[in-house]
Amino acid sequence: MPEPLRILSLSSPLTPSTAVSAVTDGIATRLARAGVTHRFVTAGEGPFDALLIVSGGTEHLALTALESADGPAILLAHPERNSLPAALEIVSALRLRGRPARIVMVGEATAGEASLGRLVRLLDVRRRLRATRFGRIGAPSEWLVASVPSAETVAATWGPTLVDVPIEEVVEAFNEADPTTEAAAIRERVVGGADSVREPSPANLDAAARVVGALRSVVRRHHLDACTVRCFDLVTGLSTTGCLALSWLLDEGMVAGCEGDVPATLTMLWLQLLTGEPAFMANPQALDPAANTLDLAHCTVARRLLSRYELRSHFESSLGVGIAGRFEPGPATLARIGGADLREAFVSAAEIVGSGMLEERCRTQVTVRLASPVTELLTRPLGNHHVLARGDWAAELREYHELLIART
Repeated sequence: MPEPLRILSLSSPLTPSTAVSAVTDGIATRLARAGVTHRFVTAGEGPFDALLIVSGGTEHLALTALESADGPAILLAHPERNSLPAALEIVSALRLRGRPARIVMVGEATAGEASLGRLVRLLDVRRRLRATRFGRIGAPSEWLVASVPSAETVAATWGPTLVDVPIEEVVEAFNEADPTTEAAAIRERVVGGADSVREPSPANLDAAARVVGALRSVVRRHHLDACTVRCFDLVTGLSTTGCLALSWLLDEGMVAGCEGDVPATLTMLWLQLLTGEPAFMANPQALDPAANTLDLAHCTVARRLLSRYELRSHFESSLGVGIAGRFEPGPATLARIGGADLREAFVSAAEIVGSGMLEERCRTQVTVRLASPVTELLTRPLGNHHVLARGDWAAELREYHELLIART
């Protein structure tokens, strides 16, 4: 449940107190009817999320209040007492200073209440991102030459605290795990939900299940809310893979990405906080400009996103346990953040139109038709891994990016 929107009301000294009360009471009633949880705060009481421009003559009051405020400037305006003219002047001044700002009209014949409800959700995502401990377990894989942002960049642009954890901790936890307890329960549950088990042997399944327990213990030890794992070190060091472990964490509600890819896993986190369910990180494999479709594939995916799955080996190594899943057709969203300071984003509405079973690709394969030109991935790429979420969230992602991330 999002926290209440904290509103600071501003009025000119010339505005009668009865008029101020009439405006604030009217706004409160409208927001309550629209289901927008909120509370009014006073100057000096603490942080606020939005300014209610009660009257004209508040321009300097607003700019002064916003000097110490964090984040975008959200101004609530109404059709009386020169509220809108003042709000227009305030936002114009903010734009000259490079400050993101938005006016929301609340009143007759406006859709402001609905717009404000959406902003409340986006601000809640921002709060939760800023409270996230994001574990980079092992260094990013060597091939991610465009996907190695600093902890300072991650925190400054998106909010999470990036915590570096040695991959050796997972290896140590794996070696200390009791294979007869937790691993057995994990193996039984995963095998029981699968259509079939192809390449993995019982020993492969046991080892992959032990990685689940090992990774969970490291996550708990460091109090992580999200993580990305240098998973190919498990292939070379333990002759198994982390695909099942990442899938398990995703099904438990934790964001877990592959290959130490921070920008892609951060995209997964962004999407999960907005949509309420896990997302699929994958490699773009092929595109068809005529049909505007893109093929995606990876060996790990949250099983609760799938209509069915079977257990295969990991594609590149033929070791461990990979997941070959099938997505139901339907609306979706494809996204990826990147750029030198992580302020760029590719976002497109999409439709899942098929699943594949090619032996020359990672095990879970899905074809999506994009609303944006698929050739943008060739002309303005932000990196390899892209992230697919079920449902059309493109408009809200773009609004979040425009208001809270992109430079004006």
